[in-house]
Amino acid sequence: MTSTAAYRQAAQRARTIAEIARDRFADGPIRAAILTIAASMDEAARELDAAAITAPAEVPDSAAMEVFMAEQYAVDCPAARFPALMGEYVLAPIGGRTLPAFDALRPLDPAHAVRETDLVNRLEQLHADTAWQADYPDQWLRTVLMVWQKHMRLADEVRVHNGRPCNQH
Repeated sequence: MTSTAAYRQAAQRARTIAEIARDRFADGPIRAAILTIAASMDEAARELDAAAITAPAEVPDSAAMEVFMAEQYAVDCPAARFPALMGEYVLAPIGGRTLPAFDALRPLDPAHAVRETDLVNRLEQLHADTAWQADYPDQWLRTVLMVWQKHMRLADEVRVHNGRPCNQH
């Protein structure tokens, strides 16, 4: 049986992502997507808090659906700069999920390759830092999502650079 603390930790992670979303500056459709991500994560947090009271053995369907919806908005609006797998961070305390890794970008430009390596290493360090995760979970998650945001920006740069006719072989 999963502990009550795991559900509370997952709920707090969902609330942190909602706060991060509300703190991001954007307008128009990007702002709408960000606020929808925040609302879904807030609802997931409420559902996870409720699950903590009864301590079930799995993620409640309603919480899983809200996390999935937030992830779908992230996929539908990549300019919001939230990773499509952000829900794995929320639900990791419940059932010991593996934290997500970046997809390889395969940059043609050596400078992009160095930046990608630095970001991959940083994310791996963050995932391995279980003390920071436990002692300062909000700060840890904010830092993780900031690294994801940088990686998503780099992915856009690599896509443009690799797509230039002069880089086609």
